[in-house]
Amino acid sequence: MLSDFNNIQDKLNFINISTDDMTLYEWKPPHSFKSYILDLNIVKEHATDGIFFHIYKGNSKLVHIRKNNLIYTVGAVNEIQFHLLEALLEHIDIKFNEMFDIPVITSFENVSPSIFKNFDKEIEKIIRNFKDLNLVKKINVHCRVCKKILPIFVKKSFVESADSYPVPLVYSHQGHAILCFIDKNFDVRGVELVNVTG
Repeated sequence: MLSDFNNIQDKLNFINISTDDMTLYEWKPPHSFKSYILDLNIVKEHATDGIFFHIYKGNSKLVHIRKNNLIYTVGAVNEIQFHLLEALLEHIDIKFNEMFDIPVITSFENVSPSIFKNFDKEIEKIIRNFKDLNLVKKINVHCRVCKKILPIFVKKSFVESADSYPVPLVYSHQGHAILCFIDKNFDVRGVELVNVTG
């Protein structure tokens, strides 16, 4: 798993902001011509308001969330942890809604994605400065199975918005999973091996 996110831009495949009917904005790395339309169709079928979904897809992973009538999706290589991608989407949602009056724009029938083209500069800035945005915190957790200390990135909003502490977080890796208990200071208060199914 990615233990450093200085070069997050090299790990991202695409970022997409859509409604149920159309793509409003899409970012891809320079010189990328790959289409992710099938991935986005799957995402739209399962998007639920306020819930992050994680999908493994061969050599890549997807994270998506519905926020009101918008669906935010990011695709990345498998080495990047899900909480990094969630934090990225949360920040993109904030900036997108600061720049554009989405309810007004989407109320028109003939919305053109070209309206959102100037969001490219904002996305590039977010990606370039991701580490400096201070959206995640790295914690170190001991795994009894691997017999090593694992760096786990935790989205700050996950801990800061918790109703009670410590907050539980399951981390799956190398065919097994551990349950970590994290207090409000991002200190690990316990780790247990857990069984998973699916």
